[in-house]
Amino acid sequence: MKTGACRQSLTRWFVTIGIVFVAAGCSGAAAERSSAPTSSTPAPTPTPTSSQTIGVIPREQLLPAGRYSETPFGPDGTGVCNGQAGCSETAADDTIRFTLTVPDGWMGGSVHSIYLADGGKAAPGGAGLIFSRGGGLYAEPCGDEPPPNIPVGPTVEDFTNALVDHPKLDVTTPVDVTLAGYSGKYVDLQVPSDISACPSSYFPWEPGIYAQGPGSRWHLWVLDVDGVRVVVQSTEYAGTSPQRQAELRAIVESIQIEP
Repeated sequence: MKTGACRQSLTRWFVTIGIVFVAAGCSGAAAERSSAPTSSTPAPTPTPTSSQTIGVIPREQLLPAGRYSETPFGPDGTGVCNGQAGCSETAADDTIRFTLTVPDGWMGGSVHSIYLADGGKAAPGGAGLIFSRGGGLYAEPCGDEPPPNIPVGPTVEDFTNALVDHPKLDVTTPVDVTLAGYSGKYVDLQVPSDISACPSSYFPWEPGIYAQGPGSRWHLWVLDVDGVRVVVQSTEYAGTSPQRQAELRAIVESIQIEP
């Protein structure tokens, strides 16, 4: 939810390997914090043991450093719905492939994702990365039962605008972004510092993931891949070490996408 007025006109360029942010203007509390992941530690380049792709990310296993290729929405993944309510599969996304470089110290997740081997996905120092498509929102992310009750259209703007307009989600103003050669929007979503009152979990949209812990910050690259919306989501906490935050940024920067 956005309130207040912009204190000053802002034009920011944030350029990293394969990622370009361009933001103009600002509004509300979201404009007073960064719309791009930052860290005091320069992002290292992951050092794989081989320049060759090792293969599909193994489920719940320690990952040797290297290049991994994942087709998360097709028959060799779990599909876009992953069994979640109110979702239908489509063939349009089946062949979309993500290739990324992972350093030592990371695990393969249960579904097209990775997370820290020594910090997990939870507070206070966890971190993770997952690929999804975005979806319908819950009017009450802390407690509504599936299926989601706020319909969302299929485009990048449909999803990011719905996030920004949601009165109970703390989301930054979307900025233009390019990742792996595909354009879209970038936003941050801040999970509340106390979600203990949620009956089961804090779950903003579906198909998607629930918050792995209170106070996590979600970095969302919402991209148009040849007409198909995809979401690259990295997650970290205030207690995630600068080194691990930098590794996570480097992993995102290493992503290549094939439609």
